[in-house]
Amino acid sequence: MRYFILILLFLLPVVDYAGPAYNPIGDFNSEASWKKLRLEKELPNTPITEKDTTIIVISNRKTSYDSLRYMTEERDGQELHYFFVFTHGGTWHVHPVATLEQAIALEPKKNDDWVVYTEGMGKLFTSDIARGIGMAGEYKVNVILLDYPSISTTKRSLGNYFFAMKNARTNYKDFSPAMEHIKQLRDEHKMGSGKISLFYHSMGNNLQRDMVLHHKLGTLNNEVWIDNLVLNAPCVPRRGTGKWLNDIHYAHHIYVHYNTGDYTLGGAYLVSKRMQLGQRPLRKTCKDIIYINFNMLCDRDHSNFLSIPGRAPAKVEAIRHYSALLHGADVNLQDKRLYRPTSYKHIGWDILPDIH
Repeated sequence: MRYFILILLFLLPVVDYAGPAYNPIGDFNSEASWKKLRLEKELPNTPITEKDTTIIVISNRKTSYDSLRYMTEERDGQELHYFFVFTHGGTWHVHPVATLEQAIALEPKKNDDWVVYTEGMGKLFTSDIARGIGMAGEYKVNVILLDYPSISTTKRSLGNYFFAMKNARTNYKDFSPAMEHIKQLRDEHKMGSGKISLFYHSMGNNLQRDMVLHHKLGTLNNEVWIDNLVLNAPCVPRRGTGKWLNDIHYAHHIYVHYNTGDYTLGGAYLVSKRMQLGQRPLRKTCKDIIYINFNMLCDRDHSNFLSIPGRAPAKVEAIRHYSALLHGADVNLQDKRLYRPTSYKHIGWDILPDIH
């Protein structure tokens, strides 16, 4: 029976999708998509203003700057690459810089709130940029996107699951120093006066988990400097959650978003035979963690924080919830129109459809 399931999963997508017809690569590897993401050695003569959508990207991909597809599907393993990305005239401009500090210096809205964002499986460089720009535009926050290879155009679904998971579980080696650099720049007041939150989605949560398990938190954990740590639909094993979540001390609040009907994480369970934290967490084993169950609002959906072309728009109630968290605020769990204690093992709260 298990071999039958594995064959089925090999033929069907098991990644972040809304239905069987969804193709995670889509046209993101087309020439048009790569030409839209124009590599710019120099900044334009016209100044970048607060009206432009901008993000900062830290990537651990290998580069191939002499190619149209200049960011590859392989991990570099030697160095990180930094980009300042901005939209202008219907084109997304990607400007390489030498350091994170240089990228932040180009940001015209430094005093806005910041989100350090790590995506899940299924992202080429082009589609990861699209998600980062989507978050910046939807929530009006400054985004630092941690980009890593999470899909290969040469593999099928099951092979891509293991490819993405391997890279997700390796990310701590590359991005732990980047996180310490972000904190350093924050401490030096080079990132403005806004709040700062961390947002991990799906497989991206392995970065946070492995930073703890491999003792890579370093100076990050010396003080509280993050407003909200959001573990969104975490595609990580639920077993042993307390061993690493309880060791995180640098966030004012930690939110775990789960969905008991999450279709995508159900697929991850069938492949790994490990129940995922983002689908069915264990009865609360972690102190001071706020659990939010999205099942009543989002049914079986996995990615609920952005409106993505080809899918149903994100729920208004979900956008309102995420907006509060990404701007470093608390959610009002006492508002009975929006939240109620969940019946699922009494682990946290349901987020509710607004019927009023």
